[in-house]
Amino acid sequence: MDQSASSSKVTVEYIDPSGIYPVISGDLQRNLPLRNLHWNSATRPLRSIASLHIDLVETGVHNTLSTTIVGLDEPAVHNGAQGTGDKHVLSTGETHPSSNVATKKERRHQIPGLRQTPYLKLFFLRCSDVDAYRSIHRKQIREWIRENTPPSQSTAALNTQEFHDAFEWLIVHVILPDDGRSISRASNTVNTDTKASKRGSAAVTEKVRADFNGSSKTAVDRVAQIQITRDSESVPPARNNEEPLAGWEDFISKTKALVLSSFDLRVTQYEEDIKERDAQRSIPGWNFNTFFVLKEGLARGFESVGLVEDALTGYQELALGLTSIIEIEDDEGQRGDHFKSFTDEFSAELKQALQTETPQRQRFKKESTVISFFGNSQTNDKGHILGSNILDTNRKPFRELILANEISIFDFRCYLFAKEVSLLLRLANVSGSPDLKESSASGSVETARSESQDLLLLAEVCRRAMEFLAASGRMIRDDLRSSIHPLSRGHATPGLSSVSTFDDTIEDILACWTFSAAQRILQVTRTSTLTNQLQPLLRNLSSSDEAPSPAQSSAIDPNRVDLPRRTSSLPVHAHQATNPSSPDTFPSITSLDAACLLPPTSLQTGTQELAAQHADLELLKRRIIADVGQRYGRFGIHGIRPQASDPFRSDDMEEIALDGTPSYINGTQNGLQNQDLEQVPQSDESFSKAYEDLTAMALALNVVGERRRSAESLTADLASCRFRLKDYSTAASYFRQLATFYYNNDWMRLEISMLDMYAQCLQHLDRKTDFCQAGIQLLARFISARGPPYRHGGINERGNSLPVGHYLRDVIDASARLQQTISAPLQNFFGHVSLDPYIRHFDNQDGFKTSLKLQNLMGARLEAQEVRVKIVRVDTDQHDEIWLRAETSEVLQPGANSITVQTTVMSPGWYNVDLIEIRSANILFVSDTAALRSQNFFGQLVENETRNQVSELGKTHVLVWPDEQALSVRLSLSRSIHLGKPRSVEILVSTGRNRITQGRLVLRACSAGLRLHTADAEIRNGDTPISAKSQTGSLDLGAFDAASEISVRVPYGLESDLADIKVRIEFTYTVDGREHLHIHSKGLNIQLPLNVNVQDNFQQNALFSNFKIGTANSIPARISEYDIQSTEMFRVSMSHSTGEPLEIFPRQPLSLVAKIQRSALDTQITQVDLASQSKLLLKLRYACLDKEISTAIEDALSVPLRKSESSDLSRLLLTALSQVIASTQSIHDLETIALSREIPIATFAQYGWESILAGLEPERRAMISRWLYQNHRTIRLPSKIDSRNLLDLAVPVEIPHVPIVIEARVEICGCATAPGDTPVAALDQSLLAEVTIQYSRYWAQEPDQMSSDDLMSITYEFHASSDIWLIGGQRKAKFSAKARERCKFSVVLLPQRVGHLLYPSLEVRVAQVQDRSRGSRDSTGTVIDDVAHELNYLNQANGILIVPNLSTSTLSLEGNTDAGGGAWLVESKNRSDR
Repeated sequence: MDQSASSSKVTVEYIDPSGIYPVISGDLQRNLPLRNLHWNSATRPLRSIASLHIDLVETGVHNTLSTTIVGLDEPAVHNGAQGTGDKHVLSTGETHPSSNVATKKERRHQIPGLRQTPYLKLFFLRCSDVDAYRSIHRKQIREWIRENTPPSQSTAALNTQEFHDAFEWLIVHVILPDDGRSISRASNTVNTDTKASKRGSAAVTEKVRADFNGSSKTAVDRVAQIQITRDSESVPPARNNEEPLAGWEDFISKTKALVLSSFDLRVTQYEEDIKERDAQRSIPGWNFNTFFVLKEGLARGFESVGLVEDALTGYQELALGLTSIIEIEDDEGQRGDHFKSFTDEFSAELKQALQTETPQRQRFKKESTVISFFGNSQTNDKGHILGSNILDTNRKPFRELILANEISIFDFRCYLFAKEVSLLLRLANVSGSPDLKESSASGSVETARSESQDLLLLAEVCRRAMEFLAASGRMIRDDLRSSIHPLSRGHATPGLSSVSTFDDTIEDILACWTFSAAQRILQVTRTSTLTNQLQPLLRNLSSSDEAPSPAQSSAIDPNRVDLPRRTSSLPVHAHQATNPSSPDTFPSITSLDAACLLPPTSLQTGTQELAAQHADLELLKRRIIADVGQRYGRFGIHGIRPQASDPFRSDDMEEIALDGTPSYINGTQNGLQNQDLEQVPQSDESFSKAYEDLTAMALALNVVGERRRSAESLTADLASCRFRLKDYSTAASYFRQLATFYYNNDWMRLEISMLDMYAQCLQHLDRKTDFCQAGIQLLARFISARGPPYRHGGINERGNSLPVGHYLRDVIDASARLQQTISAPLQNFFGHVSLDPYIRHFDNQDGFKTSLKLQNLMGARLEAQEVRVKIVRVDTDQHDEIWLRAETSEVLQPGANSITVQTTVMSPGWYNVDLIEIRSANILFVSDTAALRSQNFFGQLVENETRNQVSELGKTHVLVWPDEQALSVRLSLSRSIHLGKPRSVEILVSTGRNRITQGRLVLRACSAGLRLHTADAEIRNGDTPISAKSQTGSLDLGAFDAASEISVRVPYGLESDLADIKVRIEFTYTVDGREHLHIHSKGLNIQLPLNVNVQDNFQQNALFSNFKIGTANSIPARISEYDIQSTEMFRVSMSHSTGEPLEIFPRQPLSLVAKIQRSALDTQITQVDLASQSKLLLKLRYACLDKEISTAIEDALSVPLRKSESSDLSRLLLTALSQVIASTQSIHDLETIALSREIPIATFAQYGWESILAGLEPERRAMISRWLYQNHRTIRLPSKIDSRNLLDLAVPVEIPHVPIVIEARVEICGCATAPGDTPVAALDQSLLAEVTIQYSRYWAQEPDQMSSDDLMSITYEFHASSDIWLIGGQRKAKFSAKARERCKFSVVLLPQRVGHLLYPSLEVRVAQVQDRSRGSRDSTGTVIDDVAHELNYLNQANGILIVPNLSTSTLSLEGNTDAGGGAWLVESKNRSDR
């Protein structure tokens, strides 16, 4: 198990006098490495080491190897290496033969940390006889302990310096399976003679413990015993039996404890020395390099046992210390002698480049050579490329150089950086990592990776590398200048060459080093996880028309995945240009998303961070390529993005060489020793390919890293490259949505350049639709870059230099050949867009017009074939729309324009501007206020000023109302309502000044459950018939004369109970060949304003019905007429009205009583006639107070308003006033108006006229305000009801039918009467009462029932409270009688209370006598059936006056009431005592 590549191991030295190691090596290796070690330091938290390898070295071999300085960067990436708690793979070294004689002890170095010494020393003892042990082996062990053990464990004086190399010792007693065997060291074989004595071996072990273990209880047991089984070479000892396993476990446990003990001693000593040396900083002669070697020894110790995080912390502290020392020396202006002023490698490179004889201006080859830019790095003459071995800590004896003060600051920083990277890679658990030393053959690196890698730590490596590379530029420049003239630090030395060549050479060397170092970092941090994510992106970013040749394919490493597969960036051939690639083969901005292009696999944690850091390194390489290209005459960063017509640039001049030399040849390549960089400036093609490849790689990495802005910026770079190479199809696919990115970041000039190139690509590809869209957006950006001209009062003075007119003509001409319409935001091309909020009516037709004002910002005339404005109603939930249009085409000149828009649609209400459209060819400029408040059509945010314009435009309120002579439509409930028939609505159409040739009335139900039966509609008033009812909800009408009216009644039905309904009316009519539309929507309360209740009182020959009429909606009403007509069966008599209207209030209903009698008892009346004649009809004619108020207001104000200058506002003002009064009046106010017959008008401000008149022009608003203020006075209601306010209500009244009507009377005999015929009786006086009962069939339903003589069984019973009446006699009786037969009974009443007492109540039950086969049986056995009846109890409301039963009373009155006097009853006599 070779673990030589790992430094997470400790050295253990052993001595084998008996030559037993070859026998036990197999079992020993199977029990290693050490696992689960826990180091508990007094000054640090608990540390856990999962696995620790042991490097076993025989005594003598180690002494030779220990003097070699071991660089910790050799195993840059360690197998299974992680921080605390993770597994650290350590190797066990090869064994080396040696004699039993101990070598001479070497001299210790005065600076700790420069040696690799063992942590534990083992003595392998093989002895089974106690005597042999005493005579031979004990002496050997004592001698070994005295010569090799630390002084702390021997009798020598303690030396603190020894603790830097502290170690422990352990005696291992090995027991062989047989006794008496001999071991041949030459053949490593075992000869068995007899069996070994286990008892003897155990005794030897105990003897060794007694001799060499301490006597105290806390002494460490330094003796271990292991037993070798017979088949130990092939079978693990743990499988044979438990006794050998216990021995091995004890040995491993003691080994771990002793190793940790040695490690703890070393760490403690190092920390004390570091603290002491650090405190001596202020002492003269203190050297940081010596302090560095000391502190690094502690870090290396941590690394050796696998505590990588602690080691990394140590190196970070050393890096900070170095920075601090350098800053202090720079501030003091002097540099000590412990740092070399320059780096040897850089000095050699610079001198070689400057001494090379090369023409000052080198002519490059005319033939373009296509290179494989990202091929394997080639070595220079020195066998390496600067920067490629940045992570190799063995390329120099860094620690010796540091100790000798012969290291430069740059090398010092490189060494610390390499150490930090190596430790981070170990923490990242990168398995099988490449050796960090440069390969002299090909420079290739093995790329086996484990899936358990920590990608976040790899990203941290790249981040630190990026910071280190960025900070190294200045150091390298100073280093190179100092290498030529150490005393002229930071200054050029023109003595060797020209200043320009010297500086260029320095920049070339710096570029080579930075490029190679960045490439090296990318190599060591590349993972298969990131590679798999990049592959689909790189396939999409590679050109579909490019295929590598076989030779080129073989030259490229097939395992390389950090670049796109491309071989040429030259323009496509002629046959390819005729068939451009589909834009779908290249990603647009929206498709540059990992979720769209990456495989549907979950990303490993840290993949995005690693990709982002790799992208930064790739961009660093690209920047180096661009700098090199620009320095050697190739188009640099500015050439990568060709500039369009820049509105901010006044000229297009370029610099040229005065000697006629081409401008792209201005330097030499002496400093470019890197083959990759050396080929970059040879041709534009090679430079373009290198730049584009690096851009594509960085783009893919940014997509995986979810750095959208960086990805879009790089996409723009790719697009610019393809545009320059005339690959318009690919460039257009990249440009498609790039402008939004630049716009959102306020990069106006770059956005214009992108749009300009995009438009040119689309023109070359003949994609008219896309060209029109890009051209429109480009025009908008031009206008925005120039600034709105209305800020300066006119067109900008630079407007003529912008090609707006040219682009505008091209876009309009291209759109004319399209089939579809292309929308563009109007606010980007027109400023100060506003609609006049004050409408103007036509003189001779219905409708209105207004003005649309806007400012043409394009600086060129625009012919608009169509101009439209849509306004939307906002005061209702119907959202009616009205489109206003310009009558003819309009030519919009640069600057201010005013367009008259008009409409023939009338729908009164408040409106807001919702949409403005201006069409030129197939370009539609749209100002959608709802959409533009948040986002523009191209997905870009609208500018602040444009957003303000849109917001103000959306807040423009327009009041629409008809003039006095315009057509009007009114909706109301039917004036005549019959509760027994379907209800209907009435539509009143007044033509006004219009002579209508034809019209169509469309009704739409706006309430759920409302059904309008237009098929049953009829004309109520007017001569115009309904010509057709072909469509549901539509009525076609004929011609109308001017100033005529027509009323249409339309029945309706309800599927659910509704209190209100809403109907929308659209009346389309034609006047003089022009079509008009009037829209009217209104809600109606369909609840009846009156409710009618009836109470019936039956008598023998008549029925008295009491009708109570009240209000249903708390609005007072007046009834002018009421009547119930008689029929053939019934005669009705009712009190007639006096001619004055009867008032009805919410809490004061009207009561009407009617007497109903039968007019005939004709037995020939059929059942049908009987049903029809049994219903009466109550007719009411009434008027509600709210309708009277509305009519009175209209009558009071209409006449003076028509005589004023604002006669055209009468319909607006009267409707508004009626609505305001109706909404502000309470029930109390209505009752007051009904009683006083006066309508109080509130003040001008209370009615809110300001908001109502806000839709009028200021002049007219002031005029009508004065008029309203003058006419705000009380309006009187007429006493008589106006016929326009009368409504008819017909209520069907059904006559109830009762088979039996019983009349009962009670008469008290022998009782005095008081005034008013009220009987008077004394208290406790017995009263004899006679009860008379008879019944009648007068109100039976059928005539045969009325004349029937059937015998009826009647039962009566008196009921009274016992504290009022005591009833005696026939209180309850049952008898049989015929119709109109009088039956009399006697009862005795005994009053129990004084005062007016009501007669006892009477209950009567009627039954019809039948045969015994039907009904139920009574107590006598007679069969009876109960019969419905009505009781007319004549004494129901009569009473009797009960007085005390006293005839005389004598009272005594005392005058002195204060002494207790008063009235006293002296004597009394009853009435019976007379």
